[in-house]
Amino acid sequence: MALPFYNRLYPYVMFHPYESYIWETRETADMSHRKNRIFVYTNEDGFRVRSAGYRLPKEKPAGQLRIAVLGASQVELASTFETTMPGSLETLLRRQYPGRDIEVINAGIQSCVSRQSIVELEVTVVDYHPDMVIFYDGGNDLGLPLTYESRPNFPYNFQTMEEAWDLYREEHREPLWRIALGRSYLYRAIRARLEGGNKRTIPTADDPLAGTNAVSPDRIVSDHNFVAGHVAAYLSNWRKLVELSRAYGYRPLCVLIPSSASLDANYAVPKMVEWFHLDRETAVKWVRAFDVLYDEAGAQIERLRPAYPEATFLNLSHDLTPPEKYFWDLAHIYDEANMIVAERIYREIRPGVESALAKTGHLH
Repeated sequence: MALPFYNRLYPYVMFHPYESYIWETRETADMSHRKNRIFVYTNEDGFRVRSAGYRLPKEKPAGQLRIAVLGASQVELASTFETTMPGSLETLLRRQYPGRDIEVINAGIQSCVSRQSIVELEVTVVDYHPDMVIFYDGGNDLGLPLTYESRPNFPYNFQTMEEAWDLYREEHREPLWRIALGRSYLYRAIRARLEGGNKRTIPTADDPLAGTNAVSPDRIVSDHNFVAGHVAAYLSNWRKLVELSRAYGYRPLCVLIPSSASLDANYAVPKMVEWFHLDRETAVKWVRAFDVLYDEAGAQIERLRPAYPEATFLNLSHDLTPPEKYFWDLAHIYDEANMIVAERIYREIRPGVESALAKTGHLH
């Protein structure tokens, strides 16, 4: 019997953090200049916390200043909670305001894009009643069209999910003989030869990282309309964060994260050659494409400022130089550098922090 399928895949909720998770390593990692061991603990909603069983009540205690940080692995990752960017910010704030009750929530989810962070905000984070919400993002949104997924706001492996979903649907709708034929290696080889290889569903040898929906660096460099549209779709999530703040009563801060790929070709090109198995000429094109994407993001962020005077927009894409001092790979910074970023963010949010603390009667 042919079953009707009305379901659609929704890319914005594919990633969900591990709930009540414990991961402790014996070996050290490159995340720190000191090669620290890694200790990861999460609460029942998947927020990274400082210790196993750490209690983070949804009902905010009276007098507490609560800040939530949304983003991808640049938010979630570090050797410990304290050395993540949110943890560093919490340490800094507690040092600046001793005796005050201050909690910074690490709501980062590895590999997510900013549209998914908006979903996370709506379905989970707002239940914790944050006084301030920080978007610390941009790496996945700006890099994905070059590496895997050119559809704005789509996560990098959505193409894989679509293919799996199509296969599942076919198995319930196609006759058995067609399913058997479709699973035949010989049939698939003949079909691929007849189609001339035009439909590619896996990376190829000449572009080993790029996925089916990626675009070439040449197009990114030459097609301004594509770049402008992609960046505008990404920054529409900044608009949503600000506009939702009017309903939920938090102060919004949006931060474009530091980038190594657009900082220094001498650093980025060898890394791309080594890790992504690109030839040097292609790696140089990738660096140029990252430059174009981040430059366009910076220009559009400047145009956003007048429209949202209640929000703070911060572009840190070129702040951490030289990159070899701060980055342990092309996308992530060392534990120690997270405190540098936290200090920069604190300078921007200090008036809001002190205003919130004054309202609770904890700052005089």
